[in-house]
Amino acid sequence: MHLHSRRSTPGDDADFGFDPLALEGDAREVGADEGPALFPFAADFPPSLLAESSSRVDEPHDARVLVRVRDLEGLGRRLDAIMVLRQSLGEEPGNVRLRHRLAELLEASGEEDTALEELEAGIRATRGNAALKVQRGALLARMGRHPEAEQELRAAIATTPDSVDAALHLGLSLLRRGRHSDALPELERAQSLDPQRGDVAFHLGEAWYHGGQLDRALQNLMRASELAPEDPRAYKLLGRLLDRMGRTEEAMVMHRKAREAGH
Repeated sequence: MHLHSRRSTPGDDADFGFDPLALEGDAREVGADEGPALFPFAADFPPSLLAESSSRVDEPHDARVLVRVRDLEGLGRRLDAIMVLRQSLGEEPGNVRLRHRLAELLEASGEEDTALEELEAGIRATRGNAALKVQRGALLARMGRHPEAEQELRAAIATTPDSVDAALHLGLSLLRRGRHSDALPELERAQSLDPQRGDVAFHLGEAWYHGGQLDRALQNLMRASELAPEDPRAYKLLGRLLDRMGRTEEAMVMHRKAREAGH
């Protein structure tokens, strides 16, 4: 039985649904507000954070973990998401999907060196997983450590020659170093492996642009804008390219499309 512990006064517990005239020791009625009182903000949290959904019982463990990580990120709780991934990787150190996601979150948090360490740990645990090598090489390139990046990416290509991402990121690393002629074969190989990749078409067009081959650049950038119309990068570079070619009105159209795609 619930008892009132003190006499309430108007403006105090009355605001929260209690009887202001109840006397100490009087029996309380069992109300329907016990749950909300104990969990006042429960409705703000997705069900996956409070309990596992029955519809996910048959899903692989790593898929359930990634759903939980996504939900935590949606709530702005990136550190908790990282903790969940680390805890899961303690049980499955060779899980490539979880290791990949952890490295992404660490990089997004500005912890690039820690992300590299996690990727290296994953590579050791999997005895040289090519996808993790590609991710590590791409991260090294974004950090400006191009010789290391290219070494890692070439090692990935040696074991997985049909990896589009390995060829793409190797080409990008070379392109960022101003080695356009070396970048082109890698980017062309990436395109031959997957002609439907808009990002590959864009970076190939970028390489032709910086190499002074404007017609080929135009062809690839137009292709990129068709494959990924929501990406403003192709429109931006097309605007600059068409300005350079003296096609001002067409350039203005591309600049406008770039602004629209950026919103």
